Amino acid sequence: MQLFFTESRDFAARNLQLFSFIHTSSVALWNLRWQVQGFVGVRPDASAGELSGRFASGTNIRANNLEDTCINTSWEDQLDQFAQVVSVNLIAMYEGWAEELMSKFSLPNLAKRVQWPSKGKYGNVRDGVSEALVQAKSDGISQEMEQAFYPVYSANRKYSLSHLDALLALYRYHKEIRNSMMHRGGIADTAAENAWRHASSLSRSDIGLRSSPYLSTITVGQAVKMDIGQAIQLSDMLLRIVATIDAELCFTSYAEKTFLDGWRNNQRLRDIRQIPGDAAKKERTLAAICRKAGFASPANTDVIYTIGRREGLFAY
Repeated sequence: MQLFFTESRDFAARNLQLFSFIHTSSVALWNLRWQVQGFVGVRPDASAGELSGRFASGTNIRANNLEDTCINTSWEDQLDQFAQVVSVNLIAMYEGWAEELMSKFSLPNLAKRVQWPSKGKYGNVRDGVSEALVQAKSDGISQEMEQAFYPVYSANRKYSLSHLDALLALYRYHKEIRNSMMHRGGIADTAAENAWRHASSLSRSDIGLRSSPYLSTITVGQAVKMDIGQAIQLSDMLLRIVATIDAELCFTSYAEKTFLDGWRNNQRLRDIRQIPGDAAKKERTLAAICRKAGFASPANTDVIYTIGRREGLFAY
């Protein structure tokens, strides 16, 4: 998946790492449950210490609750626990991405705004994602970067500009579940119930995903619930939000600075002072410069040449 900013690429990589860990851990736990249940079936009087010694030996971990974990807790409940871990981490990762990237622009509070639908959408009365994008672009845009890179990054299969507000309405549902778990012992408040009501109005076509939103009913004063299907959907929708905002900002003045930094920080690229006169070779050389600087091959190499000459990276 092609993403312009380092912060966006790092988010996507951490997202993949998290799910790789969760998938392998889930399989390992499934197999451990069968082994513990089989052992206890033969040795029903086995102590917690015996179970720990048999199944945790060599791990440097005292597993004193194996019977409760593997026998007394249902597989469905354990998957829900995994889902909570996943969702809390995903939201923290998204918040971190927002802080890291949006702080590069001059206006404050943009990181908060990209966590809300646009103003007036899905009950939001504050500045949201559309306002944040307009404000970030008010720092300046580069027409050359727009011609070179916007067609490429907006072609990302995760790019979802027409669904962005709906995706962030669904994000608010997940964020309020996370807030309930982290701050209220898992009990929903009015904000959580309102977020659920707005998310409940969304269809598959609204969010642009393969299925309709996976939701659990939220009622004020009642415990919130998260299952593994919701966590997996959260992962996908966050990738879509990040890919969309990433593409929408790839032609800002800050994006051009980022591109030029990648170019200038590569000694081999700095050594390229002359561009071949042959049109095909010139295009290949300029596309290779972009890739080696850490970006996608541009849709228009002529503007890359224009940028390079303007910045003194090519000899006249």
